Amino acid sequence: MKRLLPALLPIAGFALSACAAGDVPPATVDGGRGERACFIPDTVRNFRAASDAQVYVRAGRGQVYELNSGFCRGMSSARSIALTAGPGGGRACVGDSVEIAVSGPGLQGENDTRCRARVERRLTEGEIAALEPRLRP
Repeated sequence: MKRLLPALLPIAGFALSACAAGDVPPATVDGGRGERACFIPDTVRNFRAASDAQVYVRAGRGQVYELNSGFCRGMSSARSIALTAGPGGGRACVGDSVEIAVSGPGLQGENDTRCRARVERRLTEGEIAALEPRLRP
């Protein structure tokens, strides 16, 4: 057993480093500094819904984030949305869940809904420019 343990340590270290590297995919890294891309939900200034599942929000200093809910009734025709970060803080980072309050078309709130969404990624300037104009927040 004593001979086997030193032989297994490098393998275990490699396995752990591979797992740690997988925790933060490259798409979640901000500017190559190893930080997760985050925004404060209160700084969202504009949004454009691609569908009832996908929405782009402009927050902070003009950063655009893609959120995906799977399905959120009325999001594609929403008049406004409000985001709330998940438990643990006021920031929403790539990979985190947020709550979206959708104010749908209607005068009495009959189309208002709430749903959960995941912050998928922060778009680069090139990706923002490549979006269809109707999807650019």
